[in-house]
Amino acid sequence: MTNIVNAREAAKLYLASHQIPQMFESLLSCLMIERPEDPVAYVEKKMSEIRAIGVQNVNWETFVRELHPYRNSVRLQHVRDGSKFDKERQILGEEGDGKEKSDYEPDLFKLTEAS
Repeated sequence: MTNIVNAREAAKLYLASHQIPQMFESLLSCLMIERPEDPVAYVEKKMSEIRAIGVQNVNWETFVRELHPYRNSVRLQHVRDGSKFDKERQILGEEGDGKEKSDYEPDLFKLTEAS
């Protein structure tokens, strides 16, 4: 029994340390929304994007973040409604690099197992 518990804990530690759940959540999120004709080619493309940005920077909304209506770039520039998404916006040009900055942190995926 101890070996099974140790193996299970080792597997969970491996998955967590390599951020495997976040990577798969990210892939599943964009697959469900975009529904590509060739899902294998699509996943290969997204995996190369993950490799480029680093798996440590991936979460469930990596590839679908801009689809959220509150994160629409036009809305973020012009609408001030006090929503929690206003906090993640800084006007373009403040940092001089032309990119939006954000202190927004998505909810983290927690690895669970069925009993």
